[in-house]
Amino acid sequence: MKIKNNTPDLLIIDNAPWLLSFLLAGSILMPVGFAINALFSGDIQTGLRVLVIGGGFGALFFAAFVSRDQLVLDRRDNRVEMRRRTLFRQTSIRHDLRYLRRAIVQTSRSDNSDTHRMTLELDGGMDPGLHPFTTAYTSGKGARRGADAVNAWLAAQPVDSEPQQP
Repeated sequence: MKIKNNTPDLLIIDNAPWLLSFLLAGSILMPVGFAINALFSGDIQTGLRVLVIGGGFGALFFAAFVSRDQLVLDRRDNRVEMRRRTLFRQTSIRHDLRYLRRAIVQTSRSDNSDTHRMTLELDGGMDPGLHPFTTAYTSGKGARRGADAVNAWLAAQPVDSEPQQP
């Protein structure tokens, strides 16, 4: 998780899973390379099978699990915007900034490690409750860094009323 912009009026947090992207791209390229080698060697049936099955499953996993998430907190427009871009689609969800109370870190515990994700807590508007910033839990301190940045940004200038119209 990377803090792209942190000013009194605007906070932008970006999450792009580069390591996962590279690993899944490798899981696509290796079978495709093997398939091309088989095709040029004259083994068309094996080459096509490996290309469709190996490359196809890698591409499906890439499309399903790789997404770029962005959180925009903007005091000028009184908005909280969560954007998600995948290989095939882009979504954006907006909430009024006045309903954002805080960011928390959710933890998933397993036998040998804990993983985390940042979640926003909204107390009103169209959909009050907890809203995860990312769909996946990850290791490391990125979720804590993001939650701390959101909470510090909110504490610097608390938002309690509707924005004034010019």
